[in-house]
Amino acid sequence: MTLQTKLQWLCASLFFINIATLRAQNVANDTIGSRIHTIDEVTVSASAPVRNVTSTAPVQMLSRKQLEQQGVTDIADALRRFSGVHVKDYGGAGGMKTISVRSLGSQHTSVTYDGVAITDCQSGQVDLSRFSLDNIRSLSLTIGDNDEIFLPARTVASAAALRMQTLVPDFSGKNTRLKAEIKAGSFGLVNPFLRYDQYLTEKVSMSLSGDFMRADNSYPFTLVNGKQLSEERRTNNSIETYRGEWNIYARPGKHSILNGKIYYYDSFRELPGPVILYNNRSEEELKERNFFSQFHYMTYWKNNLSLQVNGKFNWAYSHYHDESAEYPGGEMNNIYYQREYYGSAALLYVPRDVWAFSYAADYSFNNLSSNATLGVKPYRHTVLQTLTARYRTPHLTVTALLLGSVYMNGAKVGESADNAYRWSPSVSLSWKPLVAKDFHFRVSYKDIFRAATFTENYFGRWGSRNLKPEVARQYNMGMTYGHTSTSSWLSGAHFSVDGYYNYVKNKIVAMPYNMFFWTMVNLGHVDIWGVDANADVTFRLAARHQLLSSISYTYQYAVDKTDPASVYYKDQIPYTPAHSGAFSLAWENPYVNLSFHATGVSKRYSSVQNVETNELEGYVECGVSLYRSFRLKKFDCSLRGDVQNIGNKQYSIVKSYPMPGRSYKLTFNIFI
Repeated sequence: MTLQTKLQWLCASLFFINIATLRAQNVANDTIGSRIHTIDEVTVSASAPVRNVTSTAPVQMLSRKQLEQQGVTDIADALRRFSGVHVKDYGGAGGMKTISVRSLGSQHTSVTYDGVAITDCQSGQVDLSRFSLDNIRSLSLTIGDNDEIFLPARTVASAAALRMQTLVPDFSGKNTRLKAEIKAGSFGLVNPFLRYDQYLTEKVSMSLSGDFMRADNSYPFTLVNGKQLSEERRTNNSIETYRGEWNIYARPGKHSILNGKIYYYDSFRELPGPVILYNNRSEEELKERNFFSQFHYMTYWKNNLSLQVNGKFNWAYSHYHDESAEYPGGEMNNIYYQREYYGSAALLYVPRDVWAFSYAADYSFNNLSSNATLGVKPYRHTVLQTLTARYRTPHLTVTALLLGSVYMNGAKVGESADNAYRWSPSVSLSWKPLVAKDFHFRVSYKDIFRAATFTENYFGRWGSRNLKPEVARQYNMGMTYGHTSTSSWLSGAHFSVDGYYNYVKNKIVAMPYNMFFWTMVNLGHVDIWGVDANADVTFRLAARHQLLSSISYTYQYAVDKTDPASVYYKDQIPYTPAHSGAFSLAWENPYVNLSFHATGVSKRYSSVQNVETNELEGYVECGVSLYRSFRLKKFDCSLRGDVQNIGNKQYSIVKSYPMPGRSYKLTFNIFI
């Protein structure tokens, strides 16, 4: 690590700590009160997730309780329960996992962690395996823009937004809380987790958490060679990760919050490479480190104004190593450093009950240095601004948003990519015909684009300085219904169905060459038609007995419409199944809770050409979870057992990267 990098770390950390100790202005009695906001809505992320039933655009959410009930094992598993979502998974615990929503690609989905966006200027993709489900309070996915308007500009500058909110301290009469957890499972999995919460003063508390995970991931699979089958084992696939997080929660004033975070991640993983007949040897390795510090501040004023400020410093390092005779000296060592400085401010003005207006402005500076960019040292200034208006009555909600985006590219050495500018409008509407019924119709439209990533612009034979931005226009129409009862055997039922059409111009499709390098293929015009359906039903069987069921389904027709004369015309775009879905059924009782779950997809193609050699078979994977909470002397404990892929199904999500077969996991945790 250079002296400059160390100084940047030190300055960013000192800035973060100073911000966390500031005393905000005390605010006089708030005139807006619960008419507009309640103090419970003030969370680390600055916004409470909106239920899918009432939102003007599709929103799906899994709470901490639902994650437990549905037998979710990690964040990637949770996302597979959402409709319209495709998760790329290379197999094994800790393996790289990225998300694509409605076939728009992972770069079109923003990922926020406690309200502040996670970015990767190098690839534009966020590896979700870096985050632990043990520390997650809720996951929510918003497609398009809905009636939640008090957000940073970067959050709405994508086609979809995945929001991860972490656990907040619950002291319940105690000044300290300690949670210890240990997971052990198949293929050498060991994963201890520790979280410590401390009550400091009436207005300040903190939490400290960390975990270690290792697995050899040497799982068996069947290699198919024509009519011949052979039993093999995945090699060069081990992983070790270290993760730590410190959070501070402050209430500097009656109507203000100030929350901060420091995060560190360190990993070493072997990259197994694709399974190729007679050549399964791989010497690839990847080392990654990531540090960021962020803060979030929000306050309400008596003049119906609310202010939100966010800031972040991010540093990331990765080292890709491979040994082969084809490289000079017999090995390749590609090293990448990326840095980001980010700030955001947003104002919310609510002059009347039915009207609300929001303005947000974000600025970020990113740079990348690497020995793999042919000497180019690129950087980018990004300015995003949004102006949003919302009109809401008991029957009607209308939201309109205008996003202005400016991407200014430069390079300290070499030629820089072209700049990009664009105005992006969106509008969404929800209509409730009957006040007494939780029944809604909704329509939405969003025009959005993404600038090319540094990988797409600069990296060797994959990069192009003149790559055009990818433009996506999203149309959505749907309806939702919700029912709750405290006396009926049917405790609750929530349904939603949405039909959509996405028009994508200059679409960039990323196809994996291996786990680290990607080949970029530009498709001039892609049409995506689809239907998303979700249902959650809860049955009350008897006292302390209930049955919870959840199902999601997606149909997609995503095809290349660039050139009628092309052999690819109307072929399904890579890694897009026509049908996918998930199902879970949980029985909660006083003894041992039981959960059954299944996820599946139909056939896909690994390339733009839909021929048999590029076809990936469909699959259905099933799992079972048993869990029980109990008291051990004075401590709350829980014990959980998971069996994944109980049918030992052989399948791949990414071509030539076989997924694990049947596996087992045992989890024990204790709260002190």
